[in-house]
Amino acid sequence: MPDRKISQLKELTAPAAEDVFPVVDNDEPLSVDKNKRITFKTLHNALNDGTAAAPSVSFLSGTNSTGLYYAGTNELGFTAAGTYVAKVTTAGFQLGTGAAAAQLHLFSNDTTDQVIIENNDDGGDTAPDLVLYRNSATAANDDSLGNIVFRGQCDINIAHDYAAILADIKDNTHGSTDGRLNLQTAVAGTVATRLRIDGENVGIKEIAPQHPLHITESAANTALFLESKEVVAVSAADVVLYHHRNNAAGVAADVLSSVIFQGNDDAGTPNTVNYAVIEGSIVDPTDTEEDGKLDFKVQVAGTLTSAAAITSANVTLGVRPVLPTHTPASATATGVAGEIAWDADYIYVCTATDTWKRVAISTWT
Repeated sequence: MPDRKISQLKELTAPAAEDVFPVVDNDEPLSVDKNKRITFKTLHNALNDGTAAAPSVSFLSGTNSTGLYYAGTNELGFTAAGTYVAKVTTAGFQLGTGAAAAQLHLFSNDTTDQVIIENNDDGGDTAPDLVLYRNSATAANDDSLGNIVFRGQCDINIAHDYAAILADIKDNTHGSTDGRLNLQTAVAGTVATRLRIDGENVGIKEIAPQHPLHITESAANTALFLESKEVVAVSAADVVLYHHRNNAAGVAADVLSSVIFQGNDDAGTPNTVNYAVIEGSIVDPTDTEEDGKLDFKVQVAGTLTSAAAITSANVTLGVRPVLPTHTPASATATGVAGEIAWDADYIYVCTATDTWKRVAISTWT
């Protein structure tokens, strides 16, 4: 091979594995042994292992302490400023120090934020987005789509799942797909759904809600409790039932809302029966002259019947009233005008505050 200047050498743009580089091996004590060669393949496939403090691949602009190194069997380590940051293993990618148990495993020993997704777009569209995509070729109803698990230790240092957010498919029919979202918590060591958004219905302790809000209580307990801590003399913790004709004018005799008390009868296949109903309605919707009605209904021999109806004009009783026996101590006993009492001999009427009159009663044939 003729002698040439390095500047005269032709550039090799596609080196082969067995192409060689001349090297000087400074570890050899004798000059005759220093001149050696190394192949292109060896140069690029057999780097020194390196360490986190001195990576085997670093960069000219750095201090030779940021780069890549061989972190262990089948492990590629990443280091910055001489400190281990992350590594790729056969299990996946891990940040921090620990035994990776997932394809992406993040370790931390402080309370700073571990994951931040930031987007600087100033448009009106959604961003940043986090998408859990179950890309199944055989998707079916009830398939789980993703799970966010909240895991912690118990009192004997065993890992337990304490809560989870789980999504699944309710109906995968193209054009009319429905989904479900489950909020789960552990009770007595078992994680189960406590709140489910099922399509457009919400169930609390109910996995098949039939109404916009469906609460199921399986024990003799309070199913709905509203509490107010407002330090005021006016009503609070209110329940408002608002029925309107799409914000149009109210109409006389419109039934506004009902509180319904349901139970089953004793048929071979029990029927659901409305045993009692409290019903509110409009009597007169005239502006500044509005009148309303409150109707108390109960089942009477299989028919829902009005037992008492209250309007601005009167109280109508659909059944006979039953008053407890009471005998005023004297004609000046404590009483409120309009109060009525009775005993075996008299009917008593309070005609004014603390003023009673009576009339004798007797039997007949």
